[in-house]
Amino acid sequence: MSDSIFPLKVMSFNIASGLRMDGHLDLALTASVIEAADVDIAGLQEVDQHFSERTNFTDQIKWLAKRLNMHAAFGPNLTANPADARWPKHAYGNALLSRYPITSYYNHLLKKGESETQSEQRGLLEATIEIDGATISFFNTHLSLNKKQLELNIEELLNIIRQQDCPSILTGDFNADPHSALMRRIEEELTNVFGSNTLQPETYKKEGEHGQKIDFIFCSRHWRVVSAETIETQASDHKPILALMELHPEA
Repeated sequence: MSDSIFPLKVMSFNIASGLRMDGHLDLALTASVIEAADVDIAGLQEVDQHFSERTNFTDQIKWLAKRLNMHAAFGPNLTANPADARWPKHAYGNALLSRYPITSYYNHLLKKGESETQSEQRGLLEATIEIDGATISFFNTHLSLNKKQLELNIEELLNIIRQQDCPSILTGDFNADPHSALMRRIEEELTNVFGSNTLQPETYKKEGEHGQKIDFIFCSRHWRVVSAETIETQASDHKPILALMELHPEA
């Protein structure tokens, strides 16, 4: 790595399985949003892998990686066996795309809490990425609408991230309001790229009890955030977040 600070452009994007705001499948539009933003690393939520007819049983992360010429990792949280054993397993979860090599990755299946049968399995995808001789840890998640499960999973993911001593980035759909105690808990240990919960923009376009400000990018104190913004697009019912950050070599 050079002696100067190097920039990194990061995206968090709930792609809604490639379904546009009008409900039509358009994974090419999803790809074009990522491509136009000139992203280095993107954390994606709601990604299908041979999942169902809604996405033509496409391996979406493989398709996107090939289309964008990027490295990829996938963390399945919901899986099901196909009707025919010759077909691939159905899977749905989180993924990431990286312009830089992914040296390893692991999907942490987070705890469901008390109502095991009523809670959707959630996960934290962790990847180690090499950037010009530097090593960073990248995390991506999509958390629960259930407040008890959400509280449990936030403490769980913070504990996982805390194990890393290298520069870290966390992206995701947290299904929580930025002013909630749960999101303030994350900001005790990580930096919100928008500076504070009061500056967090709306990212979810539909009405819901969890609110409209539910997508975030956080980073460890190794990083200096240069800018952060949302991108207007009809590619999903979520707006992607784009952040430019810099890392000092000594980090």
